Amino acid sequence: MYRRMALRRAPIACLFLTILGLWPNSAAVRAAAEGRVHGVVADASGGVLPGVSVAATSSDGRVVATVTNEAGRYLFSALPAGTITLTFQLEGFSEASLQVDVKGGADLAIAPQRLTLAPRSETVVVEGKAPVAPAPVPVRLPPPPPPPPPVVVPVPEHDRDSICGPAKAAASPESLGTIQSRRFGGGDNGLYAKDDQIVIDGGTLNGLEVGRNVVARRTYVVSGDSRRATGEHTSGVVQIVSAGERASIGVVIYTCDEMMRGDRLASFTPEPVHAVEPAGTPAYERAARILFADSGQLVGAPRRLLVIDRGGNQGIRVGQRMTLFRHSRFDGKPSTVGDAVVVAVRDDSATIRVESAIDAIAFGDFAAPQSNQQSTNRHP
Repeated sequence: MYRRMALRRAPIACLFLTILGLWPNSAAVRAAAEGRVHGVVADASGGVLPGVSVAATSSDGRVVATVTNEAGRYLFSALPAGTITLTFQLEGFSEASLQVDVKGGADLAIAPQRLTLAPRSETVVVEGKAPVAPAPVPVRLPPPPPPPPPVVVPVPEHDRDSICGPAKAAASPESLGTIQSRRFGGGDNGLYAKDDQIVIDGGTLNGLEVGRNVVARRTYVVSGDSRRATGEHTSGVVQIVSAGERASIGVVIYTCDEMMRGDRLASFTPEPVHAVEPAGTPAYERAARILFADSGQLVGAPRRLLVIDRGGNQGIRVGQRMTLFRHSRFDGKPSTVGDAVVVAVRDDSATIRVESAIDAIAFGDFAAPQSNQQSTNRHP
């Protein structure tokens, strides 16, 4: 009888230990069994190589892939522990691979991987023929001139930070089409820059039309967030110069960083350049929490763009000043770490630009809107 009572109480004891944080958490166990791997890829001379495809293959055959950024860096934030094969590929270079041992919970920095140019070979066949009478010299026509560049309508002046800053991803992100390739081939590595013409999988049936400006975006998993939150990264602005029902041609107006094949297109809704409001008194009781920065950015610093969890529905407005702070460990009072300005607002979130920092600004710190009599009169 005593044994039966003990068995009944065991699940209750487990539940009690879980609530107290003493029972192992499955998410924590899983995270401990994963490791981070990062490194840089360069050519034989040591110059970094952006756009390298890096695939990580685990012993059970699972494959995770990424692409090096403009600094030639790659990062795998959650690889299973064990032997991992890394494969590096870039058009014009020989493929390379190496094996690494990933340990759970460890951060493994890989020595720089250097790629060499792929060898080229040619076969030349020489045939001798009997002499014949010279043929008439053909008249060589000049090659046709290249097509003129498409006409681009000037984009209205706006605050680029309101476009290029990260944002909280919507439950159903807008998509007017996706970037497929460079229009005129020629070594398309899947990365695009200003003035490039690109082919888009989407046309008038998706709402695209000649002259319309759109933004290129992609979602990403926020690094270090146990809730696996997703952010929205904007890679640049594209203008449609030719549109069919299901396909279009666009010109890259500008990039925020690297624009990539597969980026989806969404409406271009820039903020005009706003005058920053006068400094005021921070309203700590209405503070927002700092959620995350852009893809690959871990902490706040001057000019860094961050996302907070309050937006237009809570009275946040573009141009508003914010006091960045955290609660003191000693007395619980607000301890200022910097200040920022709101550059873009959505219903339930906003993007802020750090103006100054007296300490590192981390996720989980707070942003208190500053209020003064002048701004209160203009924005009831």
